[in-house]
Amino acid sequence: MMKTILFSLLMLLLADSAEHDEVMRKDGDTYIVNTTTICDRKGYKDITPLEVYIRKGKVVKIVALDNKESKGYFNPMTRRLFPLYENLKLSKAKSLSKEPSVDATTGATFSGKAVQANINSALHYYESH
Repeated sequence: MMKTILFSLLMLLLADSAEHDEVMRKDGDTYIVNTTTICDRKGYKDITPLEVYIRKGKVVKIVALDNKESKGYFNPMTRRLFPLYENLKLSKAKSLSKEPSVDATTGATFSGKAVQANINSALHYYESH
């Protein structure tokens, strides 16, 4: 009985660490946080997962991952929004990600808010792990 409980606990710990490996990885001195499994905020059609690159306490870049949003609205929105975060310290990036008045593109309000939520989730995940 005790062996079964210990084995179960060990498996839970291993599963938890495997999940973290899927969310954040390191490439040299840059951490890359993938928001696919940590943020479920939907844009107009579905979730809008990102990869947020962080180096030395600053956001380096943000990359949109595959999603179901309309490219005609989503791509221009990300081209305007993502550069706002480049080279920002984490504290400023977190504040910006909570800012409701950041209007990335007219017509992409739901997607913009979802992207902001994904950025915020990535920054919090990075800081807590």
